[in-house]
Amino acid sequence: MINRLAILPSLLYALFIASGLFPAAWAQVSTNIDALPAASSSSSPHAPLEHRQNNTGHSQHSVATHAPAKPPPPATPAGYSRTLDIPAKAPTPTVITPPPFPVTLHPPVPAATVVPAATSHSHAEPLPNNALRVLFDPNSTDLNEATIDAVRHFAQNMAPKTEVRFILHSYANVPGSDISMPRRLALSRALAIRGLLVQNGIATTRIYPIAHGRPDATDTAPTERLDILPESNPPATDTPTPTETPAAKEVPTP
Repeated sequence: MINRLAILPSLLYALFIASGLFPAAWAQVSTNIDALPAASSSSSPHAPLEHRQNNTGHSQHSVATHAPAKPPPPATPAGYSRTLDIPAKAPTPTVITPPPFPVTLHPPVPAATVVPAATSHSHAEPLPNNALRVLFDPNSTDLNEATIDAVRHFAQNMAPKTEVRFILHSYANVPGSDISMPRRLALSRALAIRGLLVQNGIATTRIYPIAHGRPDATDTAPTERLDILPESNPPATDTPTPTETPAAKEVPTP
């Protein structure tokens, strides 16, 4: 009897539910993951919730997203462009056409071959600042063996000094009023001394012959002479300097 009374409430509750007197109350909350925004990182963590109801009758909540406004690009400075100006193809190479007429190339003057002359009374004497003077016979370019040896010894000692160049001041006094003949004779003497210097180790680019011809009336030095004046090379510069007659400069003693 006691057991039957104990189960009576349970039977009545089941009967009421089966008869529909107490409708069942069920609460279900589901989250539809597919409804979330694609770019979740751009949504604000404090965005309001939007309540929606799916087709099953269940309620779902989704976060309302608002894309932030894109800032405008900075202004382009004057004279500049944000687009690359790339040509469609490479530029055509420049073709340098040869001149319509033949150009004659003049090779460097070869070193003169100097043969000693036994009848020559030439001689060499040292000058200050390591310079050398060569004296010739009148109207002659001949050199004897002693003079050639003196020039050869001078060239061999000065050849290693690559920072030094040599100015050849050549003079000649030919009788008469013709001014070209003294210069021609002075040039022949300069080329003879130049040949001796080149044959003994001094490059042609370091030798500068100057044929003065007949000396000035105020010149008290011997008229039939050639002075070899060594001087230091001028420093490299992009500024042109006025043309001046080279002067002897002091060169260290070898």
